[in-house]
Amino acid sequence: MSTACMPVLFEEISKQLHLDIVQIGIVWGFGSVAAIFSIPAAGFLADRFGAKRVLALGCVLAAVFGALRGLSGSYATLTITSLLFGMAAEALPVVVVKNVTQWFYGKGLGAAQGIITAMVAAGMLFGAMVSATVLSPWLGGWQHVTYFYGAITLILGIVWIFTAPEPPAAPAANPPPFIKSARHVLSKSNIWLIGIAIMLFAGSNKGVLGYLPLYLTNSGWSTAGADSGVSVLNAAGMAAAVPFALLSDKIGNRKKIVIPGLILAMVGMVLLSEFTGPVAWGLIIVAGLSRDVIWAMSSTLVVETPDIGPAYAGMAVGIVQSLSRLGYVFAPPVGNSLVAFRPGAPFLFWAALALLSVIVFLFIRERKVSISL
Repeated sequence: MSTACMPVLFEEISKQLHLDIVQIGIVWGFGSVAAIFSIPAAGFLADRFGAKRVLALGCVLAAVFGALRGLSGSYATLTITSLLFGMAAEALPVVVVKNVTQWFYGKGLGAAQGIITAMVAAGMLFGAMVSATVLSPWLGGWQHVTYFYGAITLILGIVWIFTAPEPPAAPAANPPPFIKSARHVLSKSNIWLIGIAIMLFAGSNKGVLGYLPLYLTNSGWSTAGADSGVSVLNAAGMAAAVPFALLSDKIGNRKKIVIPGLILAMVGMVLLSEFTGPVAWGLIIVAGLSRDVIWAMSSTLVVETPDIGPAYAGMAVGIVQSLSRLGYVFAPPVGNSLVAFRPGAPFLFWAALALLSVIVFLFIRERKVSISL
């Protein structure tokens, strides 16, 4: 929710800080720059010291840096505070994946990842639904929304410290050092292919999520309607994540879920570039339906790569997630700049990224998995 609040608050932020459409894209994407480095570091620390401690620390840092965004009085300071927030907040998912892998490896890992991803989508859904239309008027502006989410995140960090159990698969007594772990993971061609495919998909997804409220508002939708469009996109992904993840466990194959899902998202983006009337509701659903299960399946593919498993899950998923943030950085501003040609042009660029992701996924080797459910 602390991340998802930003796209729906950009209209208010841009008026107060005098941001143009490209600057908004940079702020939205630049928060991922520091995460390129913090994500694999967090994954390694989770492999070495356990997920519980790293997750609790990450929550505390995300709370502090997330609240600092509300103190931003210019484009430059908002960019810097967004970068700091991204460094902490975007490192949290890889630690969660490490935790889930230790609990569920070989015992319905796809379904477990799907449930976790659905909860991410739930946060995106409610963050987009209430941040601009409910919380900002109630709390007195976008700054206080960031303080509110910072307080909630701090409480969650404290809860993790005192209540969450360690997974049954404890970290190794003498795990390899960072460089050796990274070298082991990077020697697997599958990791590179998954990372490149997810970089393309992530850039496409980030661009659509950040631009959609502005696109709908400029197309004549009300602010509430545009925010609802983002909420519907998130709701579609949340609703589909668990059923499709369960199906992947049942058939023992992840790519058979991912590739059709990417094609579906691509079709939705292409059509959104042309249609903004009532039919856009259906296109938003099409564009978002497979989004969250793709994230879940990509992490599962990483962990199920031979010689990765729970021992290297943090580092391996961290490296892939780090590559995905490169997509976060370049895709939103590049796509937003195409508005100069016509309002729907950014969606065509992001659809092209989804198509390239499909092509890369075709080359990823997947071993047949037998799931104990």
